[in-house]
Amino acid sequence: MNRKDVIINLLTLPVAVGVVAGVASEAVAAPTMDKKAAQYQDKPKNGQQCSGCSLYVSAKSNPMKDRGGCKLVKGSIAPQGWCKYWTKKA
Repeated sequence: MNRKDVIINLLTLPVAVGVVAGVASEAVAAPTMDKKAAQYQDKPKNGQQCSGCSLYVSAKSNPMKDRGGCKLVKGSIAPQGWCKYWTKKA
């Protein structure tokens, strides 16, 4: 290994570490709770609905889905749905 190879390896190491860390953080952020445990329903409750929740991910931000998703609850989530973890958007 020559000096040039060592320098190139030292410069690319932080990039590789960043990529691995980014993939790991996405895996941690995956929804983990099933709908039954969250008491999810496809209709609003007391004026609260998923589209107004800080955990809701609209289908517009994920074109592979026809409905939205949730940062906590697994599966497709209706914008007009509700669960016990509803938290008002800031």
